[in-house]
Amino acid sequence: MKSWSCIENCGACCRFDLAERKNISSVLSRKDIDLINSMTRKDGWCKYFDKSKKACMIYESRPHFCRVSEFSKSFKAYLKKGDKFLIECCNQHISSIYGRKSKQMKAFKTAISTK
Repeated sequence: MKSWSCIENCGACCRFDLAERKNISSVLSRKDIDLINSMTRKDGWCKYFDKSKKACMIYESRPHFCRVSEFSKSFKAYLKKGDKFLIECCNQHISSIYGRKSKQMKAFKTAISTK
C-alpha cells in the first residue's frame, strides 16, 4: 500500500479557498476560519508562503491546520482510509493548482510510490 508523503517545492496546500473545501468547515473552529481568512491573500495563497521559493516562512510556528499529519486526524475519512485519504486530497489539490502533468504532481507520484 502506498504511503502519503509531503513533497518539497510544492505548497499546493498553501493555496486555500474555504468555498472549495466544504467538508473542512466541519472540523475547524470559528477562530481557525478567521485565522485562515486573515492569512489568505486575494490570490488565494497564504501570505506566509514564499511563492518564488515554494516554502513556508513560518513553518516551525505554523497553525495546527497547516500540519497535515496532525490535522488529518480530524477527518472521519482519514480515520477510515488513512494515507489513502491524504493521497486522494493531494492528487486533487496538486492537480487543480499545478496540473496533472506538472513537476509537482510527478514528484508527488514518485514520493508516494517509493514509500
